[in-house]
Amino acid sequence: MADSLRRLSWLFMAVSLSFVIGCGSGSEIETIPVRGSVKFDDGSIPTGEVATVHFEPVKSGNQKISKVASGQIAPTNGSFELTTVQPGDGAIAGTYKVIFEVHKTYLGRELVVADEYGNAATTPFEVVVDDNGASQTEFVLRKR
Repeated sequence: MADSLRRLSWLFMAVSLSFVIGCGSGSEIETIPVRGSVKFDDGSIPTGEVATVHFEPVKSGNQKISKVASGQIAPTNGSFELTTVQPGDGAIAGTYKVIFEVHKTYLGRELVVADEYGNAATTPFEVVVDDNGASQTEFVLRKR
């Protein structure tokens, strides 16, 4: 019993240590601040209990690190600020497909925006993030 407990303690310490090592400060990843806004073509703001924008990396040979950046869409003015590692840090330089996930409720699957915006294969938005920021930061969507 004591031997099993000792092994379990060692296993727990090893897993904890690997978690701490793997979850560093993120300082080795360079991000570029990206802020923008989202609205419908009639000027209203896409709102729901879930309202997020995701920048999904497009795989390319010159993009060393690829990681999704996302942000909440503010219900008051449609603004967003992207996060990759730490809140508000932005996105890693590269090319992204822009996905919008706006649901009326947390548990429901009822989308507020047109279906095409919810999938990287069908979204019309592709953005390049570089040292100058993002090539597009204002998005106008159609309602569902």
